[in-house]
Amino acid sequence: MPSSSRPGDGPAPPPDFLRGQMRHWMEQVVSAGKTRDLFELEMWLRSFERFFRIKNQPLSEKEAKALALRNWSEELRLVDNVILRTVQLCTSILTEEQVNQTRFDNYVESYLKKDDVTDPYVERLLRQSNPEAGLTLLRESLEDLHLVLLDLTRLARIPYSSFGAVGKILYREIRRSHMLALLIDNKFKPIHDRITNAAVAGVIRNIKNPLDRRQAAKVFLEFFRLLRYLDFADPEHSAEENLKNAILVFSLITSEARLLLGYLERRVLKGLSEEDPVYQLYDSFVYCIPFELKKVINTELTDISVARQADNIRARVENSHGILKDCFQQSVVQLAQVFDREVQGRDIFPDFTARLEQSLELRESLVLLIRAVRTFEKQKDTDSAVRMKEEISRFYDEHMKFLMYRDWSGFELFFIEILKCTSIPALLQISHRFATFLVTLYREVQKRSVLQMTPAEAQALEDGPTAPRIDLP
Repeated sequence: MPSSSRPGDGPAPPPDFLRGQMRHWMEQVVSAGKTRDLFELEMWLRSFERFFRIKNQPLSEKEAKALALRNWSEELRLVDNVILRTVQLCTSILTEEQVNQTRFDNYVESYLKKDDVTDPYVERLLRQSNPEAGLTLLRESLEDLHLVLLDLTRLARIPYSSFGAVGKILYREIRRSHMLALLIDNKFKPIHDRITNAAVAGVIRNIKNPLDRRQAAKVFLEFFRLLRYLDFADPEHSAEENLKNAILVFSLITSEARLLLGYLERRVLKGLSEEDPVYQLYDSFVYCIPFELKKVINTELTDISVARQADNIRARVENSHGILKDCFQQSVVQLAQVFDREVQGRDIFPDFTARLEQSLELRESLVLLIRAVRTFEKQKDTDSAVRMKEEISRFYDEHMKFLMYRDWSGFELFFIEILKCTSIPALLQISHRFATFLVTLYREVQKRSVLQMTPAEAQALEDGPTAPRIDLP
């Protein structure tokens, strides 16, 4: 850490002293069982810094060009929600004795303050260079900012300048403590960032070139950290009122992924031969991952901050979470396999095989369903209509759950419309639209990263000696 002073603070203590205090504090956090809370706190503090950068905001192209005209009240409401969660985490990480002592000190100081000192309690906290004082001061600052935001977000319109000002205040308050700045700036820590998976650890140990081993270890750690961030954006573990908080997590993930790709492009690739399989894989990361990030930030999450329907919000967060989880897990598996071809996805991620099997099952069931619809369109009789309805009912009962949540309602509408229809001519009109819908679904399923190494067999798209061919990509 630099020795320069911060506003309202003294010179930074020596780096060795800070690191020693940090190690001791983290040992206490681990022994108290607060490791996950500390990781989450660090994540939200990082996300505050990234969320206020426009390039990480999920804005449409039109809105990105008219920042001054946009109302930023919804974004500040999200910030306020996360501020409240951050206050909870600060309180959780501090021991009960520290919290009680803080409350008592604050109470006493409020009666003993001098006329020439605004707040002797805060002044004393500022003089201390320990993690507990930093957390306490941060909690106090965030509680004050929460009160300001409560009033600010009641305004009919909040301009971009006010949004940006809140971001600057948050940045200064978070970094007021030298210990918290050290917590944020030193990304990898033994209590959070360890390669615990035996397969990946074995791969790293067996990389002979020290530089290649060091670089691969960093890339593995980065992907595993991004996956841990994604855990906090999983809609399955979020209440309806907290779903939008995931936007801050996605902003952080987008920013961190770009930093990783920049590291690969500017530092790693330059030292490798273009013929090296490792070079080719890293180069594919640099080329492909931005498409997945863009799909999330510029498509799935665009303008989600102003969305109102809970189902729509949940579906978009779920889709974004699924896209990035598949992308990062697939990247980890591919990196492991470039050094050891024997490593399988299931050796690294317990759910990798399950998701592959589900996707394969879904793809096969969609092919069967499309065949049933096309057969009805060709034969135009009651028997083929009955078989089509039976196949639709089977898919609804057994496989619809494997679709993305956003596609459920579309399938259900066709399901109801087709089952109620008793006229063959009318059913033919519906089935044509339904076939188009199903082929679109098939294409989306085929794009899943877990299926990229298991392309559909050509004969799987044939229905038999007398059935029509299904023209699928």
